[in-house]
Amino acid sequence: MVCDEKQRLLKAYQEVAQKYAAAVTELEANMGTLPKADYDSLYRATETLHAEVTRAQGEFNSHVLAHGC
Repeated sequence: MVCDEKQRLLKAYQEVAQKYAAAVTELEANMGTLPKADYDSLYRATETLHAEVTRAQGEFNSHVLAHGC
């Protein structure tokens, strides 16, 4: 039996992880080429996505542990 909540949490985690990976790639590509203020803004956005990935992963893992699915 498929757990709908597990699938929802997994999809949310995967989506934010993809956004984070793209942000890291963009950050790396623009290292040393953007004005400091623009780079700092991009860095902060990447850090925000990192926090979202960590949260989404935690929610997924907590659900799996609590629900046993």
